[in-house]
This record gives sequence, C-alpha cells and structure tokens, in this order.
Amino acid sequence: MSGSAPLRERSVATEGWGELTLDRLLAQMPAELELVTSWAGAAAPPLRWVATSELEDPTSFLLGGELLLTAGVPLAGRSPAEVAAYVARLAAAGVTALGLGVSPVHDALPTGLAPACAQHGLPLVRVAEHTPFVAVTRRFAAVLEAENDRMARHLVQANRRMLRAVLSGAPESSLLEVLAAEVRAWAVLTGADGRISASAGRPALDEEQLRPLQEKIFAGSGPRVEVASFAEPGAAVVVGHPLRSERDVNLGTLVLGAPAAFTPAQHTAVSVAVGLLEVLLRQRTVGNLAPSRLATALLLGAGEPGGERAVLRALAQSVAGPEGEPVRVVQGVRGPGHDGPWPPRAPDELPELLQLRRLFDTRLVELTAYGFVTVTRSPVPGRLLADLESRGWLVAVGRPAELSGLRAGHEEVSALRRRLRAGGRSLRAEDVPWSVAGLLGPESGRLVADRLLAPLEQLPEQRRELLLGTLRCWLDAHGNWDACSRRLGLHRNSVRRHVQHVAELLGVDLDDARVRAELLIALQFVPGAP
Repeated sequence: MSGSAPLRERSVATEGWGELTLDRLLAQMPAELELVTSWAGAAAPPLRWVATSELEDPTSFLLGGELLLTAGVPLAGRSPAEVAAYVARLAAAGVTALGLGVSPVHDALPTGLAPACAQHGLPLVRVAEHTPFVAVTRRFAAVLEAENDRMARHLVQANRRMLRAVLSGAPESSLLEVLAAEVRAWAVLTGADGRISASAGRPALDEEQLRPLQEKIFAGSGPRVEVASFAEPGAAVVVGHPLRSERDVNLGTLVLGAPAAFTPAQHTAVSVAVGLLEVLLRQRTVGNLAPSRLATALLLGAGEPGGERAVLRALAQSVAGPEGEPVRVVQGVRGPGHDGPWPPRAPDELPELLQLRRLFDTRLVELTAYGFVTVTRSPVPGRLLADLESRGWLVAVGRPAELSGLRAGHEEVSALRRRLRAGGRSLRAEDVPWSVAGLLGPESGRLVADRLLAPLEQLPEQRRELLLGTLRCWLDAHGNWDACSRRLGLHRNSVRRHVQHVAELLGVDLDDARVRAELLIALQFVPGAP
C-alpha cells in the first residue's frame, strides 16, 4: 500500500542533498587550480576540507576527504618509487585530491607524480604560480558556507513538505512518498507485527527479507538504528528505525534502502520523518484505545485506589490535551442551513462523527436526536463557531470544568441548547445572564408573556397600559399598597381596585408566591417594559 505525493513537490525534492565535491571548488577557481589527473568514476569525490602540509607522511594528521596542498617539499629529490609511495599513503588515508604548487620548490611536476596519482585514482591539481594556499582555503570556506546555507534551506523545505503530507488524508503513505523522494531511496513502514502497511519508491525487499532486520530493531530499546546490506539492486545500504510509544512499546519500523550511504543532511530528514511517524502511530493506537479505557475506568475502576487518576489519564488522551486540564461540554443543534434527516442513517454516521472529531480535536463525540454533544479541550474560538455555523450548526458552549463538574456543565449547556433555534445564533455559557429571564430568552419569554397576560391584551390600549403598569409596580413593591400608591401617584384604594381587576381577568390567585413570580418574569418580556 502506498500513497502519492503531489507531482510538484516530488520534482522539487530531487534537488540536491549531495555533498560539496572537488569539481565545484575547481569551477570556483579556474585560473588558480588546474586539474592534471582526474578522479576514478563518473562522479566527483566529496571534498570535506582543505589542508596544507609539507610532511613526508602527513596521514596521521588527516581525517580523510581533504584537498591536501603542498609546495612539494616532501617530493624534492625523490625517486619515482618514493613519489609513488607518498601518493599511495595519501590515497590509503582517504585524501580526496593532491594540490601541488609548482613554485618555488619545483618548476614542473615531479617525475612520476602524475602517473602515480592516476594509478591510485587520486586527482592531481596544479596550483598556479603566485596563488597563496590560504586563498584556496578561504574560497573553499566560502563555498562550504554557501553550501551549508543551501542545505539548511532545503531541509526547511523538506520538513514543510513532510508536515503537509502528515495533514493529508493518508498521512503515513503521503509522508513516505515525500521522504522517499527527498532522500532518493525506497521506504517501507511496517506495524509491530512486521506486516508492511505503507511503502514508497519501489522497495527492493519484501516482508520476509526484512524480518531479520526487524527482529534486531525490536530487540533493543529506545532510539536505535540498524544497518544492513543486501545484494538486491538498490539495497546496498538498508537502514531500519524503530517507531515506539512514550513507554517504549514497539509500534512498528521505518526501513529505507538506497544504493549508497545517506549524507548527514539526508539522515536529518529521516530523523524528522521518524518523529512524525511516531506521533501518527501514537495518536492512532493510544487515541483509539483512549475512549474504551475511559469507559472502563468510569464503569469499573473510578472508586478503586488510583481509579480517578486512570480516568483523568484516559480523558486527557481522548480529548488530546494534558492531564488535569479543564474541558467543556458543547452541544449542537441543526440550524436552518442543515438539510437532510436527523439522526443520520447508519452509513452516514461515521463521516459526521469524524468531521466533528476533527473540528473539536476530541474523540468524545456522540450524535443525538437533537444534534450532537461533545467533551472537548478546545475553547471553541470564534473562527470555529463561524465554521460550524457555515456547516449548518448552532452550538451551545459550556464553561471550562474539571472532571467532577462535567455533569453540572452538561446540565447547564442543555439549558442553553433549548434557546439555540429560537435565537438563531450560537451561545456561550460565559456570555449568558444566568437568570430565569436570561435562560428563557426573548422568544420563549414572549411566548410565556402572551400566554399569561393574554386577557389584558384584549383591553383598550389605555386601560391595558394602566393595569399592566399597576401590576408591575405592585409586584416590584412586594405587594405593598402604600409604596405602590406613592410611586404611581394614585390613591391606595385605586391601586387595590386595579390589582384585583387584573387578578379577576387573569383568573389567578395573587396571594400565591409562584403566581406572582411567573407574572413578574412575564412582564419583563412585554414590549415597552422597563
């Protein structure tokens, strides 16, 4: 199984991870450096540094990969055999090339030097007269710095391509495709059972051939790398990386194969891919198990020693957040723009669930008869609310709560949910005035007022306003006739007569505190009420 990376990204990825080579330095100094004998093979050898020495045997001071510059003091007066021995020592030490300044020690190349270099495959470079060796070193340092900058930029671009692959619909396969193109290798991803789950770049080895390498990888612990070599084309160098959980449990392996060893920059790109794959596999394994662990802990172990800690750990894994961080309950109802029957049919449940899981970054989502409910770590920012409303949802967002407060938070959000369709907009618990009138909202409150005060609405306007104002004043004064009389500027008996008339019209007992409370709430929703 393998995914496919975008063609544009794949072509960009083929731009060089190669090391700085001898031919690139020669191209920078064509007047100062002349290639006398070339290297063996088609590709120029890598060049890691420029060194200067006049020792007869400088190999103990070399690391390999150098352009060794000399004025030829070790070769002065030497026989061709001694010159050949000098060249052999340099070649055995891994020197990339020998650079000879032809003055002031030598007027021409020493006898036998060019044939010896050609025999050992050691490039020979003539340094032009009056060219200081330090000029060559400085030019090399400048080229090396430019190369390092280019490589750093390439690494950043490669990391971005891999991160974009992780966000695709098939993250593991897409990531392998990008990685294989970046490091010019084939790549295989296996599970803990050794079965190939994704691959890219035409792997040269099958599951059975990879099994011994996997056994070595799984035999150790922590970060480790196993390297092997196979006779199959494209498998001269095979590198295996373990993919592990936070508790060092084997989740799988990443195996890459190439015709030659990877460069340090390529190893860096592989390390980034290993980290991304571990995150993906940890989320897929631990995340999928988290809801079942949470349910088990709640049903069986919450009262046991350490049970609450197990619940908190499973909750954190389920809502993609750190342990102990508050969560909130969110409920959603279908808005006017949400078409189709609800709840969805069984085949359509999964896409809805996955979409809501992604939006709220949680696995604790349930589809309900009214819409959905979720427990999430997300504060549900404004942009997410806008996204949900554009998808046809109206949501009620609860306050942050600890585990012990989730049930109360759910009840609070349920009270908000009943106002969503009437108000036509999403609500946050923090923004709602927590009173009976606030929870009713203007639409529901108006319905209550219309029902309770309907007989008064049938009266002429002047009479209706007089009775409503008297009733409101009397209720505000807690039934005190004198206080209401003074506030309205009416005689005490007039106030009493108006209030008794209201009670008769409405058919209620104003001595009942519950009746007075309902009327006081209903009056808040009468148009023009203060």
